[in-house]
Amino acid sequence: MNPGDEQVCAQSELQGGESLLWSGAADPSRSAMSALPVALFGIPFAAVAFSMMSNAYRGTHNLANQHNTLAGGFSAVPLFGLPFLLIGIGVTLSPLWVYLKGRSVVYAVTNRRVMLISGTTSRSVKSIIPTDIAGVNYRERPDGRGDVFIRTNSVVRTNNGTTQITVGLYGVPNVKEVAGMVMKLRAQPVAS
Repeated sequence: MNPGDEQVCAQSELQGGESLLWSGAADPSRSAMSALPVALFGIPFAAVAFSMMSNAYRGTHNLANQHNTLAGGFSAVPLFGLPFLLIGIGVTLSPLWVYLKGRSVVYAVTNRRVMLISGTTSRSVKSIIPTDIAGVNYRERPDGRGDVFIRTNSVVRTNNGTTQITVGLYGVPNVKEVAGMVMKLRAQPVAS
């Protein structure tokens, strides 16, 4: 995505009285790296599913070779592992899916909110307003690019309690400047 396209995309989502402070495209490779731990789980999952399907096939094939009339009913048993194999492959390829989706993500900071705009044919906009921002952290690389992490006041309930939702802006150029803008936005007084 071209820098001009990012700005046009962000400006098309502005509301009345809102001004654009910064816009930029996501670095899809950084987003894909964040999905790598999940992908590593998919490899053994797919391997176990494949192994079970292979063993089931050999077992049913051996029964069929013995001309057992009951064996014909078990010939479809190996296919029961197919959904698990497909899930394992899908999880293993999750960095690829994240990369492809990340190519159409635009980040924007306005005087009223942080926006994550995704999609090309159908657009999705996630807005984070100042009262939703609980904290801002960033990670900077030597070239000045990095990732901004916005900890929100929203929580997700799990079996072990609750977890705060953190939203990441990955591969942001001038990460220190962008993180500063988000921190300033957070510090704004609440309008009544």
